[in-house]
Amino acid sequence: MRRLLAGLIVAAATAGAQASAPILIKGGILVDGTGSDARRADVRVQGNSILAVAPSLSPTTGERIIDATGLTVSPGFIDLHSHADRGIDRMPLAESQVRQGITTSIVGQDGGSALPVSDFLNDIDRLHPAINFASMVGHGTVRSVVMGDDYRRAATPAEVATMQALVERGMTDGAVGLSSGVEYDPGFFAKPSEIVALAKVIRPYGGVYSSHVRDEENDVLAAWKEVIDLGRAAGVKVNVSHAKLASKPVWGKSPQALAMLDSAARSGVQVSADWYPYTFWSSSMYVLIPDRNFENRHEWEVGLAEIGGAQNVMVTSYAPDSTLNGHTVSEIAERWQKDPVTVIIEMMRAAGPNIGIMATAMDEGDLARFVASPRVMFSSHGSPTGSHPRAFGTFPRILGVYVREKQLLSLPEAIRKMTSATASFLGFADRGVVAPGKVADIVVFDAATIADRGTMTNPSLAPVGMRYVLVNGEVVLDDGRMTGARPGRGLRRAGWKPESR
Repeated sequence: MRRLLAGLIVAAATAGAQASAPILIKGGILVDGTGSDARRADVRVQGNSILAVAPSLSPTTGERIIDATGLTVSPGFIDLHSHADRGIDRMPLAESQVRQGITTSIVGQDGGSALPVSDFLNDIDRLHPAINFASMVGHGTVRSVVMGDDYRRAATPAEVATMQALVERGMTDGAVGLSSGVEYDPGFFAKPSEIVALAKVIRPYGGVYSSHVRDEENDVLAAWKEVIDLGRAAGVKVNVSHAKLASKPVWGKSPQALAMLDSAARSGVQVSADWYPYTFWSSSMYVLIPDRNFENRHEWEVGLAEIGGAQNVMVTSYAPDSTLNGHTVSEIAERWQKDPVTVIIEMMRAAGPNIGIMATAMDEGDLARFVASPRVMFSSHGSPTGSHPRAFGTFPRILGVYVREKQLLSLPEAIRKMTSATASFLGFADRGVVAPGKVADIVVFDAATIADRGTMTNPSLAPVGMRYVLVNGEVVLDDGRMTGARPGRGLRRAGWKPESR
């Protein structure tokens, strides 16, 4: 990223320095992010702040009027689990996020982050992308720095102490918490006690711990319990990343999973989950089996059976032969005249473990229960270069399918989950609500038409219905058109001061 940033800095600094004209958003239906009922209200923006909110405001000289008649006005959406930093140097307009209404992305997830965090946030400040970014400290990245290639073991006390120092540096740099990806290397080999030791470091800073859990399939409930127990031991807020029950044996167990969150909350653990609204996930082929023995036919047979068969696994990224991308393992098996397990083993031999796949492995009933839970917030888990439609349509899909069509939650509650609930969880008191004095991250959309359009084979289709997006008071989407404005910046954790470093 840093090599490409240099050529963008001058133009970005000039764009970011331009003063924006006062704006009056008039005639809209305000859903303010608090969960309160929708109401008719005008919103005045001056600079990067919301100046006034009232049933009716009169235009002033030189003020730009955005006619929001018949449209919904709400806070900009905060993407709790994002990988939007991937490719942001090449695509600073962040169009795939802006068109969803995302104004802030929380990155450094699944245990992988930039280090030092200060370099990343400073680069974002210089780049001025179209949206804001905050970052976690990635446990996997920290573990790699300390242990190198010798990570397939428990860390020594001295190594844990060094990791703690790196996490502390990340928090003083402005990170909002610690993330892990214990289904992936190198976090897979970490003992829970190691992560507890690192999570204790973030506690004095009010940091949150977010985990891609150890198993999202048969042992998913035990994996959720591990995260909850860790939060209890470390005394920190915890979040289950992109909550899913991704194998047949656990379909329908969302009531038990949500009951675990409720029970933990009653016992004093501050716990939540985030979720995206699709029955298929995107990852690497190797996560289909619980170990790293890629020649084990029995493990692959079990792994395929647990997600309903080879027809439910679509290859998205296979470097040795890109013509296989977009085809299922069963289709490839038919083409090669081999059984699916042999196909997978041969593909792994040729390309290594990181073969991109999408697997249809979740139950719609579980998705419905997750979206309705007050403890579950929303995330895209996407990036500008993503191969999953969640990267392009998560938030419009929630509003179109789960709010408007299925009516599983009200529009004010959906907006609350997308905005103030997430902001509060992360400690951002100045965002997530449309109210005087708050930062002017605002979206204006048509609640009657907003919808996603991406599919497994054509994921990058842009959603419809998002009309205006303001980031830090500047219009980045203007009546459905990207403006080229880049007012985004790096957001540091609450209480961060430059001298704290």
